[in-house]
Amino acid sequence: MLIPLHGIASRHDLPLPFSYVVVGAVLALTISFVILIFAWREPRFERVGGHAMPGLTAVVDHPIVRLIARVLVLATYAWAGLAMMAGQDLLTNPIFGFVYVWMWVGLVPISLLLGQFWRATNPLRTIHRGLCALARVDPEQGLLTLPSRVGVWPAAAGLFGFAWLELVQPDRTTLAVLRVWALVWLVILVLGAIVFGQRWIGAADPFEAYASTLAQMSIWRRVGDQLRLVNPLAGLNAWHAPPGATAVVAALLGSTAFDSFTNTSWWIKGVQNSDLPTVAWGTAGLLAMIIIVFVSFSLGAAWMGRYGDRPATAYPRLMVGSLLPIVLGYVVAHYATLFIVEGQRTAINFSDPLGRGWNVFGSAEMGVNSAVFNHPTAIALVQLVAIVGGHVFGIVCAHEKAVALLPLDRAVRGQLPLLLVMVGYTCAGLVLLFSP
Repeated sequence: MLIPLHGIASRHDLPLPFSYVVVGAVLALTISFVILIFAWREPRFERVGGHAMPGLTAVVDHPIVRLIARVLVLATYAWAGLAMMAGQDLLTNPIFGFVYVWMWVGLVPISLLLGQFWRATNPLRTIHRGLCALARVDPEQGLLTLPSRVGVWPAAAGLFGFAWLELVQPDRTTLAVLRVWALVWLVILVLGAIVFGQRWIGAADPFEAYASTLAQMSIWRRVGDQLRLVNPLAGLNAWHAPPGATAVVAALLGSTAFDSFTNTSWWIKGVQNSDLPTVAWGTAGLLAMIIIVFVSFSLGAAWMGRYGDRPATAYPRLMVGSLLPIVLGYVVAHYATLFIVEGQRTAINFSDPLGRGWNVFGSAEMGVNSAVFNHPTAIALVQLVAIVGGHVFGIVCAHEKAVALLPLDRAVRGQLPLLLVMVGYTCAGLVLLFSP
């Protein structure tokens, strides 16, 4: 059992056995160099292609379907808002599970299975569209033009802020704190959209940036005006990452690594024996972990500038898609059991947002099925496969991108530092899951 460090809970499964750590590290290193030495030398996934789905596209794009989806998501958020504003300040209040489990972890399967669903149904966009309809103005137009160089840098800052709330803020499971954070999030995003148009939401909403980034790995992708069933590797390599995308991915990977790191005996003893406040330790540790990921990846990718025809500073954005499978592996390995168990608890409590004995959705009398914890070996295998599998797909993606960007005779040498960085991430993820 691990100490509670998340907003409402932490992993309950046992640490990864050390033998699994060794096997995983050896597999990651071996597979990486096999791919580097023996893999293809010509790009294989340059074109997204895929299979057009005209029937599905017509359904998804139908105004009624889109309206229903937006209204349902907005209603869900309004119900959660009721719990936050008028519910009891207890952990049985579903708002805590809604924010820290459904929103934070749940966006991963939604984005993988449904692609850019969240961008299309983001309640902030729905609220802004409603305000613009009342004012009879174009939601895409604002009072000012948002410079393209802004990219998703504001969202990266927002992801750090949310990670700080979830992992560092000592009163994160109190309604007073959550209300303040939710109000700030709502005001900044809606007012910003009024000033800059809806583009501001895509640039500054941490949850949309999170979902849209992970959706690059979805099997569904819109090509032109058609929804297509595509190879996720082709989708990743076709992604034109906006400015700040590297910071967004670093925040995702670094915050998950920090969450694991805080479960180690070294961290726990260091914090307990220090005169510095726990918040100071947590803030510094979280920021340091994100910076380590950002700098190490940027340097590894920038090395490719020595062999290509682009500036070194261009390669981190070009290569950042190769980190997404590793991010996914980290998330699955670290949060899967949390999502399964606490996700159920949130669904149960969602029927009674005010703590008055309601059973609106018929779930209040259900119990949490925690049978997953009866299979520690299976959990360990899933963690190992998630970390190593994410690494393998990341390396394949990095190799494909490298042979597309660099001359044939320089592609292997150019990607070697980045490969070593990615091996380091994978080994670190395995070691952090082994936390005696």
